[in-house]
Amino acid sequence: MRSPEDRYVFRVEGISKSFGAFHALNDVSLEVSAGEIRAIIGPNGAGKTTFINIVSGVFGPTRGRVWLDGEDVTGRPAQHRARRGLARTFQITSLFPGMTVAEHMHLASRGMDADGTRRSALLHLTGLEALADREVNTLSHGDQRILEIAMALATDPKVLLLDEPTAGMSIAETDRMIGLIQDRLRRQVCAVIIEHDMNVVNQTADQVTVLAAGAVAASGIPGDVLRDPFVKELYLGSAAGH
Repeated sequence: MRSPEDRYVFRVEGISKSFGAFHALNDVSLEVSAGEIRAIIGPNGAGKTTFINIVSGVFGPTRGRVWLDGEDVTGRPAQHRARRGLARTFQITSLFPGMTVAEHMHLASRGMDADGTRRSALLHLTGLEALADREVNTLSHGDQRILEIAMALATDPKVLLLDEPTAGMSIAETDRMIGLIQDRLRRQVCAVIIEHDMNVVNQTADQVTVLAAGAVAASGIPGDVLRDPFVKELYLGSAAGH
């Protein structure tokens, strides 16, 4: 029987991480419910990359616990977390230039979708259906980023980690990504987004957690958090200040 805390699909408790004398994270806790879009924001050096690497199992925390769908996965490797329903995209695209969109989707499904039904549905969901036979090196940057999300969804995850999904995108591509997250992803999965663009955060996130110097500086709904004087000061001269 689950404890009340296990109603969350994703939860971290008191996560800290030190690299020698450098404290990258300090006592970070948060919970994400089913269907929720949670944004993690913060200035450079705030600990966002360390956080997502710990959550995805790249390395373990110095202290604290990571829970996924009611299971403590703190000491479990990335492969186990993937099997338990955690999927991740990266800041830099990692596609195979000579392969088509459809071939990438087949590779991502890892034999879980023998007749291709889910792959076809995901290509339709993400707007890539007409590009299925295109080699990925012929796609726009925005379509490549969206393909990576479709590939992550092909594993049927419970939690999707999106690491800077709009990085390097044009305004039009960013708007398309916002639409995908806002209108379609939330019906498929709960998502944790590491994002630098405050417009994206404001339009997509249900809740925002702000990291500063490795600790949680603020948390709440986007409108309240982005109006917070301390958060504005953190971003003075950055995307939140424009």
